[in-house]
Amino acid sequence: MDLTETEISSKQIFTGRIVDLSVRTIKLPNGETATREVVKHQPASAAIAVNDKQEMLLVEQWREPIKELTLEIPAGLIDETDASPLDAMKRELNEEGGYHADYWEKITEFYSSPGFTNEKLYLFYCDTLTKLTDKKALDPDEFLTSHWYSLEKLKQLAAQGKIVDAKTLYAMSVWENMLLTSANTRD
Repeated sequence: MDLTETEISSKQIFTGRIVDLSVRTIKLPNGETATREVVKHQPASAAIAVNDKQEMLLVEQWREPIKELTLEIPAGLIDETDASPLDAMKRELNEEGGYHADYWEKITEFYSSPGFTNEKLYLFYCDTLTKLTDKKALDPDEFLTSHWYSLEKLKQLAAQGKIVDAKTLYAMSVWENMLLTSANTRD
């Protein structure tokens, strides 16, 4: 059975700085029609930034949609000044953490929630970090603090429901798998 849905029409409801919202009428595989609310979102980059103590950098910031403080890996939108997703992440690591990394590795790219948005995230790993003396300023509407956590502490925080951000939970899993793979190759 072909599971493809076909767009019949689309109506733009909202156009914003970061997101656009449209309502689409689609033809289902069985021939019936349905409505889909679709959020078009700018792509973003995120990083698993690990220091020489084997701790991951997280930022704490207020997230208005859920009305609470969150702990998240450094991340940010890819904007017109960025030549690539990696350039965006290097800028964000500077802005949000005040660090430069000598080693970068692209881990993967994924969609945050493809049931309603096309937001694509590029996930990188970086280490060999240097604290910068010329840290870039945060965006005017951005307020955050940064903290370092061991994998064990991250797992405790996640088990306590204190890490609720999906990209961060995923990044923790990736980092743990990287550590396990590295340990197994040394044995």
